[in-house]
Amino acid sequence: MSYKNIPRLYLNKELSNNMEILLATKDSHYLKNVLRLTQKKIIRVFNGVNGEWEAIIYNKDCNKIKCSKLIKRQQSSIGPSLYFSLIKNHNLRWLLEKSTELGVKNLHPIITDRVNLRNFNYNKAYLHLKEASEVSGRLDLPKLFKLKSLEQIILDLKRKSEHVVFCNESRKDNHLSSYFKTKFTKNISFIIGPEGGFSDNEIDLVNKHNFVKKVKIHDRVLKAETAAVLVLSIYNNYLELID
Repeated sequence: MSYKNIPRLYLNKELSNNMEILLATKDSHYLKNVLRLTQKKIIRVFNGVNGEWEAIIYNKDCNKIKCSKLIKRQQSSIGPSLYFSLIKNHNLRWLLEKSTELGVKNLHPIITDRVNLRNFNYNKAYLHLKEASEVSGRLDLPKLFKLKSLEQIILDLKRKSEHVVFCNESRKDNHLSSYFKTKFTKNISFIIGPEGGFSDNEIDLVNKHNFVKKVKIHDRVLKAETAAVLVLSIYNNYLELID
């Protein structure tokens, strides 16, 4: 059977053979009223732990399903961490969706000096990640972390044994692709700034820490969400070369 056009649902529930699952109202509404599915139709479900399963809609209300067959076994998630400044809601949604599609593993919202927003809607962000994972075919959702300041995340990263790349707009820095030619690693974190860029104080803060590598990702100034997509695309390109 080809599963290409069969809808997928992420469920925060255990999945196993012949398991019957009661769906949340929003998921059953999506199946019945948006997709217009009916009883006995097949869908795909995944939870980030037990792989992906074929499931059958069990009743006419589309609020109960039964797992019937394992389609894909769970794979360990490989991907970078992305630290991103808060941006406008519609741009933020685009950033979250595309980062998920491109395989980001961890998402860290941060507050920087030049952001206009100070709040992060986790419930809305989670729905964006869920939808992007369902559509893109990945077997898990990125992990979403609490909002912190740039100073806080620099201190956190100092305690971790991973490469940290600060995506600055300085024309003097080397390109990310040039850095990857000699220093590529799967265990890496990217920091991207807001649309107004990082402040002088933030750049001074980063300059005090030798473990942070400063790079540029393009010769033009990019919007924050474009920068995120380009960084992850370059990463994926090098990941394919070494695998």
